[in-house]
Amino acid sequence: MEKHRRISAVLLVAALILGLVALRSPAGAGEKDKVSVGVALPPHAAGHTPQKLDLAFCSQLLCVIPFEVARAKGFFAEEGLDVQLVYMKGGPPAVTALQGKSVDFIGTTMDLVVKSTAGGKQIVMVASTARLPFFALVAAPGEAGRITGPEHLVGKKVGVGNLGATDHLLVQLFLRKSGIDPEKVSFVALGPNILQTLVNGQVEAAMVQEPALTLATRKGGRLLVNFMDQHQAQSVLGGPYQFMGLITRPDVIAQNPSLVQRMSNAIVKANRFISREPGPAIASLIPESLLVGGDPALMGEILDQFKGHLYPADGRIQAEDVARVVEAQRASGLLPKTGGPDLSLLFTNEFIERSR
Repeated sequence: MEKHRRISAVLLVAALILGLVALRSPAGAGEKDKVSVGVALPPHAAGHTPQKLDLAFCSQLLCVIPFEVARAKGFFAEEGLDVQLVYMKGGPPAVTALQGKSVDFIGTTMDLVVKSTAGGKQIVMVASTARLPFFALVAAPGEAGRITGPEHLVGKKVGVGNLGATDHLLVQLFLRKSGIDPEKVSFVALGPNILQTLVNGQVEAAMVQEPALTLATRKGGRLLVNFMDQHQAQSVLGGPYQFMGLITRPDVIAQNPSLVQRMSNAIVKANRFISREPGPAIASLIPESLLVGGDPALMGEILDQFKGHLYPADGRIQAEDVARVVEAQRASGLLPKTGGPDLSLLFTNEFIERSR
């Protein structure tokens, strides 16, 4: 009996040694060839070719932060994805590409989700990348002494990116909340040249994003309202206003939920990184070609000031925040006063709730 026990023990030790040898990398192999026991490997690390896909989105600077972080930090790659970021000239072209199935994912605004779905072409936000709009209303440097409040905008020209876009809806809502009829203000669509047009005094005020807000106020412009500040958003809008997010089509969700899950995982990882890291570390991941003046230091300052207000760490979409978007469109006449798309058609938290 004792002899049998000794033989069994020897066999057990031999089996363990053989198992350990089998787990070792071959001689001369690099670190990338080594495997950690018990670690779940992403698809690409397990020998699978990363899945290639395009992600289209508007090219405003603050909009791109989560997507560029996901790319630069390898969060897409960790999910077995090779994502090509496609910069579009605004959100509407990105929506058109999604509707036409040229791409399966875009990053743009909830306003456009509402508009598309109300028009009979449902698209769905599956993760939030911004819970407040990236806009502020600024009086031109030459008008800063005369325009100190919304009442002074009557009869003046106010620049927006595009008529009917989020910035246009928000400034109209701000005017109504201030007791001013938006019809008494002349709105001018300026496209991407808002900052220069504002500073040159070709419009008396404009809705700007960062870094245009910082640059305009440094040149003497007067801040009238900042929707990127949660306290001012609470005062004007009644709370957060669901802005940017990862968006896809219902057929993609139905036919390839695992892909939607992996995309959502990557975005939530990026959101968490933005939440915990300092602004300069985040700014260093953004291609300098996207930075106005190629100034990452300025971008780092801006992110430290606003990132806690803007980017939700968990990627969750709140129904009441989406409802404010719908109400803004109703107030501006883009949607009928009653009816409109059901909120449940516009977003889902199904995937971010399962994100790692």
